[in-house]
Amino acid sequence: MFTALFAQGEAIGEDVDWMLSVPLQQSSAQIRPADGAEVQQTPPDFGWPDLGLGTQYRFSLTYPDGSSRTLDTPHNWLNWDEVLAAGSYSWLVEATDGSGTRVSRSRSFMVAASAEPFLVPHTDALLQSAAAKPHPRALPQPEELQLMLATRQAGLAELLRLVDAAASDAAEPEPVGDVEAEIEAQAFAAIERTMNALFAFVATGSDAHYAQALQRALDIAAWDPHGRTSYALVDEPARGIASTLAVAYDWLFPRLDELQKAALLTPLEVRLREISADVGGTRSRLAAHPHDSHGHHTLTFLAAISTMLVGDVPEADEWLRGSLPLALNLTSPWGGEDGGFATGTAYAQWITGDQLLAWYALEWTVGVDVAQKAWTRNHSRFLAYFLPPGTPTGAFGDGAELPPDEHWARFGKAFVLFAPTALGRWYAAQLEGEDPSRLHLLLAPRGDEAPAPLPPGTPSSALFPSIGWAALHSDLADRDRTSVYFKSSPYGSFNHSHADQLSFVINAGGQALAIDSGYFDGYDSEHWRGWYKQSRAHNVVTFDGGQGQVVFEESGQVGAGVVTLFDDGPSFSAVWGDATQAYGGALTKAQRLLVYVRPDLVVVRDELAADIPRRWEWNIHARERMQPLADGRIEIQSGEQRLCVAMLEGPPTVFQQHDGFSVAPLDPQSPPQWHGAFVATQPSTTAEFLVSLSIGCQP
Repeated sequence: MFTALFAQGEAIGEDVDWMLSVPLQQSSAQIRPADGAEVQQTPPDFGWPDLGLGTQYRFSLTYPDGSSRTLDTPHNWLNWDEVLAAGSYSWLVEATDGSGTRVSRSRSFMVAASAEPFLVPHTDALLQSAAAKPHPRALPQPEELQLMLATRQAGLAELLRLVDAAASDAAEPEPVGDVEAEIEAQAFAAIERTMNALFAFVATGSDAHYAQALQRALDIAAWDPHGRTSYALVDEPARGIASTLAVAYDWLFPRLDELQKAALLTPLEVRLREISADVGGTRSRLAAHPHDSHGHHTLTFLAAISTMLVGDVPEADEWLRGSLPLALNLTSPWGGEDGGFATGTAYAQWITGDQLLAWYALEWTVGVDVAQKAWTRNHSRFLAYFLPPGTPTGAFGDGAELPPDEHWARFGKAFVLFAPTALGRWYAAQLEGEDPSRLHLLLAPRGDEAPAPLPPGTPSSALFPSIGWAALHSDLADRDRTSVYFKSSPYGSFNHSHADQLSFVINAGGQALAIDSGYFDGYDSEHWRGWYKQSRAHNVVTFDGGQGQVVFEESGQVGAGVVTLFDDGPSFSAVWGDATQAYGGALTKAQRLLVYVRPDLVVVRDELAADIPRRWEWNIHARERMQPLADGRIEIQSGEQRLCVAMLEGPPTVFQQHDGFSVAPLDPQSPPQWHGAFVATQPSTTAEFLVSLSIGCQP
């Protein structure tokens, strides 16, 4: 049975322990911190694979002076209760279930001298803090709120204009129809109108805005929680409805009568019971399987909502206990302390950006500042390298082909205000096109929004080891830069990631040259399964007619890759990956070395082997038809930018290209893309390719 190696980031050796033998189907939770890691947060987040219901764990921590301390927990994770001083530590976990007690091997980590504290308060203290705060809780202090609004008058004016223009509109009707996307669109539109009206009342205190906000909230409260917008049918809108009702209860509380409070709370409690049963509780399924985009997102909102209701709703204590400590331990299951986000650049915007409102609320209600977590502090670095100003698209994962839009600017600027860094300030100052009337910006913490320079000494390339992504730029500060992205990820093809280990993307001068092909026309669509996720849609090696790496949804295997080398200097950057495991046993060797020689040359070397002869295919994708040249060379053009690809060494090949998909995207108006491959003329058990890719087609 496939074991959860991708979750551990460790190889199985002779000293196998129970943590490395938990099947992926049982628990995909990571071992955190990884053995030998240097951590930038103190204490670090502790976690390990789960052995299932009934298991009890004893966590033992050994300090630099050799002393030790143990804590018992029913969870496969732990928020340690003290700040750890700089130094070397080790830890192990005893697991006791019906089959007896097993002891893991000891793992070490180093608390860096620069590590910053993040201590999760005891749950009882969080409950007391929330209950002691009068409503409205989920807002800054009145003086701070007024200062925030004073600096955001243009955005506030636009929000008030929208709210006032909708004052005479009809009530919020309950969504109808049988198409999930249509129900979601109707629900989210109503949620946005209601939230805007609620904030208009907060900002102005006017009777008219109060009346509109209350009516819209009561309209949504009247929707059947078991109907079209139930959590079982449309979890994301249901989460949004619950959040909106909680905010309405909290923000309008001083003026609500008992009947109005009951009208908001009764359906809210029904919805939260279903949400908590799914993602919360003493043994949350997300603790065992944290890599669930919707589930983890919902867990964070459940935690924030619970803080608004503690002391008013008896079950809120239970909801908070079952969600907030875990949500703080798993701030982002998609990357480590380096700030990476494994499921792609699009979801890095959508998920992280949307969670900002919940993170704001946690600081206002219980004083927990998620911005101080190591992952959060470093996430703007990930955004700067993989969604740099001027980029034509994202890099990898679902939605990577989408051009930057309003979300990109809004969430980028709001995130940097929430978790400011010097690099983040430079990054945010380059973004444009955001809607200033959106609550992510209106409610963001105040900060210095003046243009900031790129911090001196910032390298133009970076590796994010926790996700296996590397970004290699000619000059990070130049909007017309050349950008080369490389991926060999332990997250493999899981969730919104694709079967594209060892893949690369090349952009130059604001144009996409070597692309990730396909279109995100919906999670689990026919095109998503039949083309978009498959290796043949990416710039990787396939064989025997497009066979490639394993896709998790088909095989149950993650298909992990690993970065084995990263070398960065002023004239070149090099990254070497191994994706042998990603091919699910079909190959015995799959390694790629990519060297970027600044400013305009990429060299790729592939080493491949299999037990049986394979007809190898070296794939390359572009937006426009590729021009075949002589002697194993092709040219790609996009706008004024050109990329010349030359097969320097390798088995005899013939170049083939087409503009079709094995399964077409849902939108018939999707622009065509071109899919090329240097196909070996004869099968072989081994192959080496040496390929140059010249940006600008220099000799």
